[in-house]
Amino acid sequence: MKRSYPFTATVTDLETGKREQVSDTAHFNHVVSRADARTAISNELVRLRRPAVDITITD
Repeated sequence: MKRSYPFTATVTDLETGKREQVSDTAHFNHVVSRADARTAISNELVRLRRPAVDITITD
């Protein structure tokens, strides 16, 4: 079962130091809890050098 979680987050671009609010949808190929989805979203944003605060799943 696939699962998608729309979310908003405030991210900081580590290159410029600027903060911005982003909205997107995280897609998973397996069942994940909201907490696990929030962790995966946070980890992916860190990997992109855009750490986030206030990640909110909006569904």
